[in-house]
Formats: sequence, structure tokens, C-alpha cells
Amino acid sequence: MKNLTKLFLGAASLVGLLSTSAVVAVAQDAAAPAPDWTLTGYVAATSDYRFRGISQNDRNFAPQGSLNVNGPNGFYVGAWASEVDFDPTSSNNPYVELDIYGGKHTDLWGIDWNFMPYYYAYPSANVPAGAPRPDYFELINQFTKAFGPVSLQGSYAWSNNLAFDGGEGNAIYGNVTYTILDWLSVSGNLGHQWAENARLVGSRDYTYGDIGASATWKGLVLDVRYSGTDLGTAQCGAFYMATRHACSGGVVATLTYNFTLLP
Repeated sequence: MKNLTKLFLGAASLVGLLSTSAVVAVAQDAAAPAPDWTLTGYVAATSDYRFRGISQNDRNFAPQGSLNVNGPNGFYVGAWASEVDFDPTSSNNPYVELDIYGGKHTDLWGIDWNFMPYYYAYPSANVPAGAPRPDYFELINQFTKAFGPVSLQGSYAWSNNLAFDGGEGNAIYGNVTYTILDWLSVSGNLGHQWAENARLVGSRDYTYGDIGASATWKGLVLDVRYSGTDLGTAQCGAFYMATRHACSGGVVATLTYNFTLLP
């Protein structure tokens, strides 16, 4: 009986010691602050780089990539790049798009508000003397709200100098995403682009949209969707920095690998 009592007391002491160690470890983990700075990014390959429904690379393959520095209090800055091909027959074709952006996420009433100044640059564009450059600037305001498996997002973008145009541009667009499984979701986008001077060259404002599905596995994301606009071929080629057939609908497949470099 005495030996049994000693065995019980020893086991109780060991359990107590392990419990205390576990509590301390959990407390230390809980107390560890989230990193103030992170460096994230991705590389991607897409069958057709579409911007607001219009092909930016003559409906061909394009490599893409992004790097983002995420700081405290929701601040961030980043860069994004893609191959482009607005006019394969022109010596002024820029071939590369390099976007620079920054902004801040703010949580208000359970909604993520994102204010993002965004600069679209085409550094390799061979622009004749006196001709306008394709580079332009936008201010983008965006909100995102989740309702269980459903996420809603709305955006408004304003530019005082839409590319090559010199006129004001406004775009409004929305997204609905439904998460079916942890690794599978379906989504759709619908938007409208206004361009102040589009009608001066035989084009017009237009509506665009897409619908598709995304599957994830570890850092990989495969997205397949149908994308298009309501612009005709002549209207597309007349204004929107695109070949004549770049505004018609088509299936787009994109494979993305996401990574974190810091911490």
C-alpha cells in the first residue's frame, strides 16, 4: 500500500510538472506578438492576362509576379509585373507592365476597407517624341466583407489620365466568392469602365465580367474562368490599348505559387 501511495504521488507530481510546463509554453506562445513586417509574393503563369475584361497580351501566355511588404497597422507597399502585348505590329509596343502601389487596410464595422494609390507603368514603351506615354495613375477604394462562406467585395477606381487618353476614367466593379471547401471556391466579377474621351475615337464605355473557380494546394492556386466584355472589335481596337479581338470572351487559366520570404 505504501509503495502504491508513493507511485501515485510520483505520478501526480509528474503530471503536475508536465501540466505546468504546458501552461507556460502555451502562455509564451500566446504572448508572442505577430510580426510587424512581412514580405510576401507570388509568381504566376496565365494563358491570357486580362485587365477589366480586355486582353493585355494579344490573348497569349504571360508570366507574372508580385512582391509585397506588409507593415504594422495595415500599411503595405508592393510591385507587380507582367508581360504585355498591346500591338504585335507596332515598334511602340511596351512588352512589360510594372505596377507600383501602396495603401492601408482598415477594419471598420467588421468590413475591411482598403485605400490604394496605384501606378501603372510601361517602362519599355518606345514612345515617339511629343506623344503621350501609356503610364497612368489610379486611386482605388475597396471594401471586403465575409458572411460565412460568402465574401463580397466592391471597388471604385478613379484616374485623371486614362492611358494614352488624357481624359478622366472611372471604374466600378464587384466580386462575389463562395468557398465550397477549404481548397475550392467559385467566384464572379462584374464591372463597368467609363472613359471620358472614348467616343472621340469611335469607342465607348463598356461592361465586363468573368466567372470561374479556384483550387488551392499548399502554395499553389489554379484558377480557371471565362472572361469578356460587351465591346465590339472596332471599339476595342480604337481605344483600349488592345488588339481588335482582345475584348471578346475567352477562357483564362492561371497557375499561381504564393510564398512568404519574411519572417
